[in-house]
Amino acid sequence: MHRGIRSIICPFIIVLVIVLGFLASPVFGQQIKINSGAYLKNTGTAYIKIDNGNLINNGVYIKGDEILTFLGNTAKTISGSSNTELNNLLVINTGGITTQLGLLTTNALTIETGSMFTIAAAKAVTVNGTLANSAGNSGLVIKSDTTGSASFIHHTNSIAATVQRYISGVAEAWHFLSSPVSNQIIGGSWLPSGTYGNGTGYDLYLWNEPNSCWIYKLDITSAINWNTVHPGSDFVLGRGYLYSVQATNPVKEFAGNLNNGTINLGLTFASDTVNLKGFNLIGNPYPSSIDWEAASGWTRSNLVSSGGGYDMWIWNPSANNYGVYNSFTGMGTNSVTRYIAPMQGYFVRANGTGNLSLDNTVRVHDGAGDWKNATINSGMLSLVVQSEADKSFDESRLLFGYDVNQSSTAKLFSPVVTAPSLYLPSGGEYYSVRYLTDTVDNSMVPVMFKAGRDANYILKCDFDPYEFEVVMLEDRQTHYIQNLKTLNSYIFQSSTSDDEFRFILHFGANNEFASSELPARIYTNGIQLIIDLTLISKETNVWVFDILGRSILQQELQGQNQHNLILDIDTQMLIVYLKNPNGTMVRKLSWCKK
Repeated sequence: MHRGIRSIICPFIIVLVIVLGFLASPVFGQQIKINSGAYLKNTGTAYIKIDNGNLINNGVYIKGDEILTFLGNTAKTISGSSNTELNNLLVINTGGITTQLGLLTTNALTIETGSMFTIAAAKAVTVNGTLANSAGNSGLVIKSDTTGSASFIHHTNSIAATVQRYISGVAEAWHFLSSPVSNQIIGGSWLPSGTYGNGTGYDLYLWNEPNSCWIYKLDITSAINWNTVHPGSDFVLGRGYLYSVQATNPVKEFAGNLNNGTINLGLTFASDTVNLKGFNLIGNPYPSSIDWEAASGWTRSNLVSSGGGYDMWIWNPSANNYGVYNSFTGMGTNSVTRYIAPMQGYFVRANGTGNLSLDNTVRVHDGAGDWKNATINSGMLSLVVQSEADKSFDESRLLFGYDVNQSSTAKLFSPVVTAPSLYLPSGGEYYSVRYLTDTVDNSMVPVMFKAGRDANYILKCDFDPYEFEVVMLEDRQTHYIQNLKTLNSYIFQSSTSDDEFRFILHFGANNEFASSELPARIYTNGIQLIIDLTLISKETNVWVFDILGRSILQQELQGQNQHNLILDIDTQMLIVYLKNPNGTMVRKLSWCKK
């Protein structure tokens, strides 16, 4: 009845390889383990029952028409190094079964009364066929922790579950979120008490496009208040929320019926504020990620188009800024990618009143965990500015190669007043991304910068140097021009009162913008940093930064002298910046600790 290239059967434990076929009675085991290089193959109609045991797959599990059943009352796991595809999975284990596989796929999943099936954090499960859960909200648990959120793709309506949301980052950081279930009340642990002035330990807002305002959960007295714009006491299907908690990294839970199938999200287009008109905060309604570039499943004709596609904006708490991603160009800023994580809120911009629609074909497992860095595309130039004070940052991008200059991606400014803002002006509007023809027609591109606080900043420019003959950065405030092909990082000071029209990118040689570079020498003798100012008469300020823009030294030096500076730092790359009323100098050098 059992046959295969290798099989070992221990008492109550099936180990390594078994081929199961056309069985008249079930195969019982306490545990099934498939070692690396081995396989288990099911043929015909097989019945496998594991009583108070685990399934460990480090090899290959070849499904047939089997029903794999977990029995017992002791918590057990499905684990191993191999993604696993089952036929039908039946859970009758009252202690609970947890899958720790990277990806588990099954045709059908049945959870009986009193049992529990859990998907471990950052793991994924797909049910391609019928899903049944007779155990209620506690019967299907989708976990979340510091490693990421679990991801679940299914196709059955009215499935009860509990979906966790780990609140990452520092305490009181802002997060965009949305509910993956249809009937989670906004109450209980979602509204914790604390030591804020009103006795709460949370902040919860929604965005109201018609008056372009954030509406606070506890505001019920203003002319436009929470009760006038938010229907009911539950999280609204497909709506995005702005949420912050006083506690550090709590795990919140959505409990109710999982959202599934086609979902229509209503969009408004009524604001009197021109640069915010049409911006709607919506959310991923599913317990899995969704793909903004999916080939089918989206109906986005009611959105403003740019660059040949559609934009969506996600809040990045590390940057203290929004990032944006375009569905056609595949280009994102501030680490935003095509994948919108489960329970993630995001902005879209409507071109009129209507709906944005999506269905299960946009659902994927990618991007359910951490942020991913966007890549550098052909013909693309990225500018990232970071504050040395708090490491918040912002990004703008240029993409060349269009037949004509295209409609660009609007800049959505950060609500955090201390965050830096980098943006591209054109035609009286401000943009995060511009889509352009070439560097001949666009030889000069203005770049605006707004400091969130008086501080030192580093501006980094990434591009393929073989695609651009000339890339020069002009600082209009210091009258300094830097060749970004020689050194792609520029260090500068800025205050909140500075003129926001700070920079110009030049893509053609132009002697009119000659650099006023100081006649200094900057080098190291292996023990000291040498700043030679013998040809400079005025006092000169020196700043030394590491490659991440962190300040190492700031000092005022006398002119007509050579200064030997001792740096007690490890081996690394340094950026040295000199400035006085006559000009500036920036040099990158390697520091080797002796």
